[in-house]
Amino acid sequence: MQKRNFKEPVKMKILYLIALIFFLTDFITYSQSTGTRDDIFNRLYENRPGSGEISVVQDDRLKEVLEEYIKINQQKNGIPAYWIRIYSGSGHDAREKAYQSKAKFLSKYEGIKDKVIYDNPNFKVYIGGYRVKSDALKLLKIVQKDFPSAFIVYDIIDFPDLKVSSKININE
Repeated sequence: MQKRNFKEPVKMKILYLIALIFFLTDFITYSQSTGTRDDIFNRLYENRPGSGEISVVQDDRLKEVLEEYIKINQQKNGIPAYWIRIYSGSGHDAREKAYQSKAKFLSKYEGIKDKVIYDNPNFKVYIGGYRVKSDALKLLKIVQKDFPSAFIVYDIIDFPDLKVSSKININE
């Protein structure tokens, strides 16, 4: 019985992922200018004064996949985010308990986004709003001491205001 080499397919996936991240980063930066979506690929082949030569070797299908990914994300009208739900409840005192939970959270953890939502018939308190799940997991581990029933929720959020930057240290 032959052993399969699982490392090769993993290496290829990693290379494709790196290429995809490169193109997405370039697209996000360039999308704020006046260029069109097709310009992202054409810009790689432009000769600019003082620049080196770029040689891109890729499967033609990668461009198609990236364009489809861009198209899907444009239709979402937002970006993926991971929130932590620290409270959810219904009943006559649910609103009051939701705001108490929010106040308890804010008294211990400053500078972290929070929101209270009424999703009929429940009041829900969310914190975080991280783009990367690992950041949400770090915060979850910290807040579960005070909110043992907290868990991560995936959501689509509005595009952030690029002029405002806030740095929150969750690596404590």
